[in-house]
Amino acid sequence: MQISSILDIIDGKLLNSPSISFIYSIKTNAKKVKEGDLFIAKDLNDIELAIRNSAFAIIVEENHPIIDNEIAWIKVTSLEITIIKLIRYKLSTLNLEAYFCDTVAYQLLKIFSSNHSKKIKLIPNKLENLFKTIDEIEEKNIIISSNQNILDKIYPQNRNLNEITSTLEIENLIEHSLFETSFSFNGTYFSKLKISSLYLAQFLRVYNFLDKNIDINKLKQFNNLKPLFIDRNLNLIEFGKSDRFIISQNLKELYEYEILYLKIKYKYAKTLFITCSYIEYLKEEEQIIINSLDELKPALKKLKFNAVYLIGFNYNQVQEYFLKSENISTLF
Repeated sequence: MQISSILDIIDGKLLNSPSISFIYSIKTNAKKVKEGDLFIAKDLNDIELAIRNSAFAIIVEENHPIIDNEIAWIKVTSLEITIIKLIRYKLSTLNLEAYFCDTVAYQLLKIFSSNHSKKIKLIPNKLENLFKTIDEIEEKNIIISSNQNILDKIYPQNRNLNEITSTLEIENLIEHSLFETSFSFNGTYFSKLKISSLYLAQFLRVYNFLDKNIDINKLKQFNNLKPLFIDRNLNLIEFGKSDRFIISQNLKELYEYEILYLKIKYKYAKTLFITCSYIEYLKEEEQIIINSLDELKPALKKLKFNAVYLIGFNYNQVQEYFLKSENISTLF
């Protein structure tokens, strides 16, 4: 892309008279800069590294000494607006489909859409991260975001994924547990899927959107309301082999729905709500505070419970914690 074109797109001011007139790609991470890249300097301390990595242009929001007059130095009033303008320009040259979906549907699309016949590109929630994949977006691709605000800014002609899916008429629903369901949908019977009924709607919307062509086995990668079963010694055991389990969640937008679901579906059992900071969806006296995962096992050893809803940590973190603590205990 020509420097002159970039200046027009972002309404930037060229601060010098460089010997170069073009760039190949755009980066916001100085460590990833390659020869010919334009570097957007969110941190002025990264500029020298970007230059050492052979950047051809630097965009700044604040004043900075021109330490290499051979490359282009461009000043803008807002780096955030600059990023939006650059991405929007790139995408405006392509004929794309664009959709907004909620967080859970986005997670499921991330699991099921890779290598699918539909060429889907998932838009990251941080705009600067989009430069990693923007060069891979091609004509007639489908872009999907879980952030409506970002999507509206970079590709205004977008639709809500919910609006294009058919009515979700589920039949013969059996909830084997909080985490396992069987049901019929559009003539297909799903037997003992490892997914909570709370998230069936998102699963079926994604299933429909991907033309009913998904690898169900990949559902094991879906970690929302996914239990870790533990024995009386607080060691991990196989799925369903205990009446004690831990559910973990670190996405704030899902806390309220999952807590309500547990209180309705599991109201006759003893559920502990453990968090590293108080949340608004629970009474203060319902919450047990820990400062780190290292405090989890010692706290649980003193308490009676059937279920633990662990707030502020993700499934992989908690699984790794239990595996690590079990390995340490075996050494002694």
